[in-house]
Formats: sequence, C-alpha cells, structure tokens
Amino acid sequence: MSNQLDNPSQWATGADPPTDKQKGFLSTLASSKGVSDQVNPDQMNKSEASSKIDELKNQPTQNADAEAGQPIQNPDTWTTGDDKATGKQMGYVAVMAKKAGESVPESMGKTDASKKIEELKEKTGM
Repeated sequence: MSNQLDNPSQWATGADPPTDKQKGFLSTLASSKGVSDQVNPDQMNKSEASSKIDELKNQPTQNADAEAGQPIQNPDTWTTGDDKATGKQMGYVAVMAKKAGESVPESMGKTDASKKIEELKEKTGM
C-alpha cells in the first residue's frame, strides 16, 4: 500500500483536479523557489501537483522572503478546531504576543490560536 501512496501516478484519484490545499501550497512553494512563472497548478491534476510539490521541496529556496498566502481553509470550519493548539501554534503566538506587548495565553484551541496568529501578524507586521 505504501508503494501506491508513494507513487501519485497510481492514485485512483490522480487524474482529478488538484485540491485547494495542493494549489495553495504549490503556489507558495513555487514562489519561495523563484519559479512561480513556471508552475500553474490549474493546468495540473492531483498526481502532477503532488509530484511537482515533491520536486520543489527538494530544490534550494531562492526567495526566502516569499510571503505565505492566506490560510487555505477557514479555521471556523476545522473539525479539530477545538483541540488543543499545536506546539508550533503556541510558539508563534508567544513570540508575536511578546512583540506586540500582549500577555501570552496559557492554552488555546487550534481555531483560536490560528485566529490569534493572524491578528498578531497584523499588529506586528510579522
């Protein structure tokens, strides 16, 4: 089974259009690698998008200052949004809250953490 998962060309849904997550990640990744003009996710299928993502992940970053896009999904619709925020989320909140002169919350859910990160990005310019 892992061989099939490792080979996108064998996916049952490989010929389907790429997912919104694939398109968003591929666009951001292509921008950071300096090849945005060479990558068009709308002209790919899922299999091709996955292969291109893997290819780009192994290339050196050309544009380290490339801005990340907007969240691919609305945090309010996350099925795990009430789960405890990840360590990375809490780390981002802590760093940005300190920079913004705000107190650092002890704990948050994933949705609240995501919203707080976006709010603090605006305040801090990070």
